[in-house]
Amino acid sequence: MLRTTVFSLFLFSFSMVFSQSQIKKVWGRVSDGVSPISNVNISVKDTDTGVQSNADGTYEIYVDEGQTLVYSYVGMRTVEIIVEDITSVLNVTMYPNIEQLDEVVVTKKKKKTQKELLYEYESNKNLIKTGFGILDKDRVGYSLRIFDGDELNPAAIDLVRALQGRLPGVIIEPSPDDPNIPVMYLNTMKKLLGQSAIYEVDGMIYRTAPTFVLPNNIKRVAVIGSLAGASKYGTGSAGGVIVINTKTGNYATREPGTNKPYDLARRRDNYFEKGSAVAISKMADPKYIEEVSVAASETEAVALYQELEKKYQASPFFYLDMFSFFGEKRKDGGMQKSIGEEIENKFATDPTVLKALAYLLEQQNQYEWASDLYKQIFAMRPHYAQSYSDLARSYENMGAVESAMVLYARYFDLVEKSLLDSSKTFTPIIKRDVNSLFARQGSLMGSTSVVQTEAEDFDGVRLLLEWNNSEAEFELQLVNPENQYYLWEHTMFSNAERIQEEKTSGFSSEDYLFYKPIQGNWTVNVKYLGNKSLTPSYLKATIFYDFGTKNQRKEIKVFKLTAKNINQALFQIKNGGSITTF
Repeated sequence: MLRTTVFSLFLFSFSMVFSQSQIKKVWGRVSDGVSPISNVNISVKDTDTGVQSNADGTYEIYVDEGQTLVYSYVGMRTVEIIVEDITSVLNVTMYPNIEQLDEVVVTKKKKKTQKELLYEYESNKNLIKTGFGILDKDRVGYSLRIFDGDELNPAAIDLVRALQGRLPGVIIEPSPDDPNIPVMYLNTMKKLLGQSAIYEVDGMIYRTAPTFVLPNNIKRVAVIGSLAGASKYGTGSAGGVIVINTKTGNYATREPGTNKPYDLARRRDNYFEKGSAVAISKMADPKYIEEVSVAASETEAVALYQELEKKYQASPFFYLDMFSFFGEKRKDGGMQKSIGEEIENKFATDPTVLKALAYLLEQQNQYEWASDLYKQIFAMRPHYAQSYSDLARSYENMGAVESAMVLYARYFDLVEKSLLDSSKTFTPIIKRDVNSLFARQGSLMGSTSVVQTEAEDFDGVRLLLEWNNSEAEFELQLVNPENQYYLWEHTMFSNAERIQEEKTSGFSSEDYLFYKPIQGNWTVNVKYLGNKSLTPSYLKATIFYDFGTKNQRKEIKVFKLTAKNINQALFQIKNGGSITTF
């Protein structure tokens, strides 16, 4: 019966979502992080609809759900944001586009040493080696285009022709001295001036095209087109410089004792400084929580809540905070249930609020109620990849293993039929869920038909992070037992491609695997940078011990992220066996 319900829910909600198109009014303010920016062009991608921001940076525009808003301004990075079902307020911060600046250097960030850049070379595709040192595309202050060797046409007869497909406007002519040697002009003006490009290959300068370099031997190539960048190469560089790093000439730093690239998470200079993260328990509570906390009795606490509700009844965060307060601090299950039902009724059309409530219910092992909420979210968002994993895991929490597998099977079937977008990031996450379920519950699958994905050779702790608001921006810091950290930046500025993938496929999650043996404790910190509605976001952490084995067990912790730009210590995984919340 439950299996039939899952399919019915899917078919109804999927058809409803794609048969309706909702026009939404989106408004907000555009700034550079400090001051408002006027006359920013805000347009609906691939349409003629557009507006400009006012003198105070404000704007409003009408757009269909699923369309993309494009924010553009001279000298600033263009920002693209997909409009979702809950999108209404988008306060956008724009950053200088260094590639569009010539002979202007922006140096707000600490300058990295050449040794640091050498460590990063293998993993950072914005770096290129030259005879004058390693150049960082994001920091040089002039136009620098960098391509990975895999982006070039491997069938091209030489590197010049291989580059031609990546450089619009480039002109290639045979050399007057040797018709077999191509001459490259980066644009028409340089052609008229007779200024052809020169080349640097693994530190050696060539005035004619190095046709001896095979396209499939190119690791990375950069194009320096501006006089500011090419001037250090001296006379004859006015036509620009093509810098080539070959695979055979690549002498990147390797991990000691191996032939593997240097592990950035194990760098020797990224030590976590004690006291640089504030325990989340030390963060100030909202004023209304402080007011109700002074109640001497349950009756007084309820009376205070009812009085405060008159003032904060439009805020879902007031109700979510009170839900946690009465459940965790007052241990008043009846009052908590009443507040939860109020949230479910008042904010029934807001999937971000329902998801936050589901997180809190899961933290308290109230799996059946949480599953009901995930069903409601699924009905609103059947085109979101996250809806499938959320509901499937909620079924698994209740022991409905076959129903979970039905949803996983449906997800992979829709991806195969191109009815859902495939995601290079999310697909491995959901595959791990499937593999784990097979490993632990394979004998309970009954007649469910689903293709098991290839299992990973992993034994240890899995950390799964999920957040309720797709616009949430934050920096995640994982500190290992040796007190060294890895930093993941989930921001439009540093990781726009990843966030675009999340919006397109409809997911808000990331996972990490900690292999055994875990000697000592891992610490998880987060710096919340806000969202475009200037509201709190909820982060759910699920820690799976002995992941993918018969002994697998888990803990769920939920954190409300409110304070911005403060590195907050969330929890610590202790010896791979339990967690401690800070």
